[in-house]
Amino acid sequence: MKTEIEDLQVKLTVLRKYRKLKVYGEELKALSGSAAKKYRKEHSAELTEYGQIRTKVLELYPSGHIPTVESLDKKINALIGERSLKDQQFREADKRARDLADAQRTIEEFLRQERNEQQQDRKRKKNGDLE
Repeated sequence: MKTEIEDLQVKLTVLRKYRKLKVYGEELKALSGSAAKKYRKEHSAELTEYGQIRTKVLELYPSGHIPTVESLDKKINALIGERSLKDQQFREADKRARDLADAQRTIEEFLRQERNEQQQDRKRKKNGDLE
C-alpha cells in the first residue's frame, strides 16, 4: 500500500506540473505565424518543460484518460486513511498477542512452581517427613 501511495504521489506531482504548464501549449496552439514564433522565443523554457512533462503524462496514462488532480488527491487521502486504519488494527492485534504471550508465560511459570512444590511434597512424604 505504501508503494501505491508513493506512486500516486509521483503521478500527482506530474499532473500538477502538467496543469501549470499546459497553458503555454494551449496559448501556442491559438497563435499562428510570426506571433507563434515570437511566443516560442519568449517562452521557450516553459514550452520545452511542457513538452517533457506532456511526454511523462502520456507514459503514465497511455490510454489518454488523465485523471484530475483532485480525484488523485482524494484517492491518495483515502489510501492514507485506509493505511492508518490497518496500522491501528495491526497495533491492537499485536498488543493483544503480546498480552496473551505474557499471560501464557505467567501461567507456565505458575504451573512450573506448582509442579516443583508437588515434587517437593512427594519427596518429603517418601523420606517419611511429617508435616
